[in-house]
Amino acid sequence: MIRNSLMTAGILLVGASAFAQQNAASRVQPITGQVRNAGVYHLNTGTWTRHATQANLGADIIYNNTCNSTYFSGFSGDTFVDEGRLPSPSGPSNLNNRPGCTTSYLIDGIQIAYCTDQTTGNYNLSFFQSYAGCTSVVGVTPTATYSLALGTQLPAAAVVGTVNCWVVTIDAAGGVANFTMQADGDGTFGGGGIDTFGWSMSSTAAGTSTGPFIAGDPNSCLGYDGTRWDPTINYAEDGTGMGTQNSFYNEGPITAAGCYWFGPNLPMASFWLELNANACVPTEPGVRYCSGDGTATACPCGNVGTAGNGCASSINTAGASLGAAGTASLAADTVVLTGSGMPNSNALYFQGTIRQNTGLGNAFGDGLRCAGGTIIRLGTKTNVLGTSSYPTAGNQAVSVRGAITVPGTRTYQAWYRNAAAFCTPSTFNLSNGYEIVWAP
Repeated sequence: MIRNSLMTAGILLVGASAFAQQNAASRVQPITGQVRNAGVYHLNTGTWTRHATQANLGADIIYNNTCNSTYFSGFSGDTFVDEGRLPSPSGPSNLNNRPGCTTSYLIDGIQIAYCTDQTTGNYNLSFFQSYAGCTSVVGVTPTATYSLALGTQLPAAAVVGTVNCWVVTIDAAGGVANFTMQADGDGTFGGGGIDTFGWSMSSTAAGTSTGPFIAGDPNSCLGYDGTRWDPTINYAEDGTGMGTQNSFYNEGPITAAGCYWFGPNLPMASFWLELNANACVPTEPGVRYCSGDGTATACPCGNVGTAGNGCASSINTAGASLGAAGTASLAADTVVLTGSGMPNSNALYFQGTIRQNTGLGNAFGDGLRCAGGTIIRLGTKTNVLGTSSYPTAGNQAVSVRGAITVPGTRTYQAWYRNAAAFCTPSTFNLSNGYEIVWAP
């Protein structure tokens, strides 16, 4: 974790010199109050939702630097520049790295964490394709820039002078808000190029207590933890940020520009950042149909979801999504059905033999019944962070549980509990339908 030596040492080093102790104390400050998760701010609509499942973000966390933060650093009018790495297929495999699966990533989700004691001012972010750590980005054209207003687009302090700390997810999906980053800076690892990307942060908020969380400790978190490349993918894990260094660049102008680090007693420290993308989308073994997006039977109370999903629920205006990955072969079945965008309740995965109402579905509960004919219950799962899958460890394969003995077509759906007062008196809703043609 971030140790108290940061505060007791009272210095931030730059080259061979150091800040005076009082200036360091104003920059590195302990997070003493409750850290609140503000939810998701949607750039393209200017709206907020309070659940991460309501953001149409890429399914994969491709950069994660969120490990054990107990301090934040005030900007005090300066601009900080940090670095990280998005791996390419040619990248190394070792304790803190795993090869990537594409040469570029479409970033559509950004998570930041910060404290502020101000009610107004902007919080500014910029991203740079290829960046050599601890160098200036003055004069370099960023790939993407965001200027977000405290108090509206980002949460602020309740009253001036009282520090509040927040974790915020920024939904950049769609429109012109998302942006593409090259893996390893130029699509390949090494080869004379710079493999890390850069990102800068600043704020126009007054005072000395607005700035990002400090995160990172390789003794408790690995560089690839919580990302798409974790050997056992677990996005709830905190990572130290693949490729990040124990330093950052301060552009000034309040403090002399230069390369700073967080003190000699820390194994690692950097600034909090997560990035989302659909990193390496596999070819799905089937097709989606019967969506609650207005293209099939009308949702029961006009609760239309987004394209391809089920009808909207009380916690997710986008509706639940059912997809699949793997090989739909009776001889080598690796199909996994995955539902997302649901409450943290139970979800029943079931199989049918036909598309209900020729694929248009029928109103059922707060959603649409899409899978019809002879029904087989595959299994009930508990959603975590709105998501669950069938099969998981110890379950029969889909084709085995579904008693499929000869090639043919089957339909699938997720039926989930949603007990809140919403739409009809029913206490359930459903995902879109999903159809798989099973091969020998």
